[in-house]
Amino acid sequence: MAAVTTSFSAMGIGTGGIDTASMLTQLQSAEQLRLTPYQNLQTSYKNKISSWGSISSLMTKLQTSVKTLSGQAFNTLTVSKNSAFTATATDKASADAHSVSISQLATAHKLRSAGYSSADEQLGAATGEGGSRTLTIQQGDGKAMTIELKDDETSLNQIAKAINKQDGSVTASVQRNGDGNYQLMLSSKKTGAEGEMTVSVEGDSDLASVLNTSHGGKGSGESGAEADGMSMVTAAQDAKLTVDGADYTRASNNITDIINGVTLSLNSVTKDDAPEQLTLTVDNSAIKTALQDFVKQYNALLTRTTADSKYVAADTSGLSSDDVATTSSDSGALMGDATLRSMVSEIRSTVNGWYGDASGDTAYGALADLGITIDAQSGQMTLSETKLDDAIAAGADDIGKMFKGSGETTGLATALGTVLTKYVGDTDTKSEGIIQTATDNLNTQLKNIGTQIDKTQTLIDSQVNRYKLQFQNLDSVMSKLSSMSSSITSLMSSV
Repeated sequence: MAAVTTSFSAMGIGTGGIDTASMLTQLQSAEQLRLTPYQNLQTSYKNKISSWGSISSLMTKLQTSVKTLSGQAFNTLTVSKNSAFTATATDKASADAHSVSISQLATAHKLRSAGYSSADEQLGAATGEGGSRTLTIQQGDGKAMTIELKDDETSLNQIAKAINKQDGSVTASVQRNGDGNYQLMLSSKKTGAEGEMTVSVEGDSDLASVLNTSHGGKGSGESGAEADGMSMVTAAQDAKLTVDGADYTRASNNITDIINGVTLSLNSVTKDDAPEQLTLTVDNSAIKTALQDFVKQYNALLTRTTADSKYVAADTSGLSSDDVATTSSDSGALMGDATLRSMVSEIRSTVNGWYGDASGDTAYGALADLGITIDAQSGQMTLSETKLDDAIAAGADDIGKMFKGSGETTGLATALGTVLTKYVGDTDTKSEGIIQTATDNLNTQLKNIGTQIDKTQTLIDSQVNRYKLQFQNLDSVMSKLSSMSSSITSLMSSV
């Protein structure tokens, strides 16, 4: 009997059954391994996208630096300080000296009415029928400002409010004069003779006598013309100045169209009719700052591309002859990428080029002439500030030609800018480069691999559910066998 019992025990019957939960977990883990190749690809795509994003950002910074060297760095000027005017210069201006004399500033026309004891007193004729009158303010050839005033809207305060409500080129206010009386003040927003105001009232002779002004507030007209109701506070006049012996008249004190790239802000009439000297000199410090930034941005880009393209051999220790070594995680995300390799090659080739005049007369033609040396292996630049200072002092114009180009000779900034635009695009022209195309392709692949992972996960879940059902059936069978085993054991024990 004992042998039979032992036999059933050897079959697993009556010993608590099979650990199907552990078996199911192991099978599920095995099924999940089907996702590993897809997940590895997904991680690879994400790392590549991230690397291209960082490289693109660094290239944009280098591109900005190169654009500065294509013009602005060599056109940054130091502007002299003057008393009668203030000058500002853009990169369109040229180093030069100019004689400037100011005989008259542009001023805005300003008028005032006579004084009244109350600012709320109605100054118009009362019709008793709720009538109205029309106030018109004309400036030069511009559109007239027309305002309708009712019988109870002819006080100084109400007139000022009505004018300001138009939000036109004239403002109004009510002020007290030295006698304590109230006056209406009209101020043109325009400077210059074109801003002179002509004021007229139709439909109310009383108010017309207060406001009508056709001679600029200078008093009565000639030949019996009606006298001005308002008097002039400030005349409407243009600015008058002489630049390099030529006379100019302008409506504004901010003048941009006399000296190319220079804005003159007039402050006062020149003293003793003595012209002031405006000098524009090249700011050599801007050239040095731009070249320092260029070296910095270039080295930052090369450091990143080197890290993203590096190769680290896989660790094969402990692998059998049948095992396959995987790529080292220390390798760059873009290791072996043809686009990156081509891009770095073009950039390095460009900065190592010669950009002197074909005639050979140019003092500088290569970065080494400016104290910028390039390591042949790493591509990193090293800047000698002493040599750069000497080069700038000796020939800032020649350095400009080297970067901007001269005649038919292409400059370094132009050549390098073309390469950078090819790969990173240009926000100014809203063009996209090769990097954007590569990133778009990677994003498409990333999306596709995500879809594949979802489909595979669905198949894995279905397979695991089938395993669960099979194990449930197995548990049911084992439970029945266990019950039968108990019954047989009991029966044989009673024999």
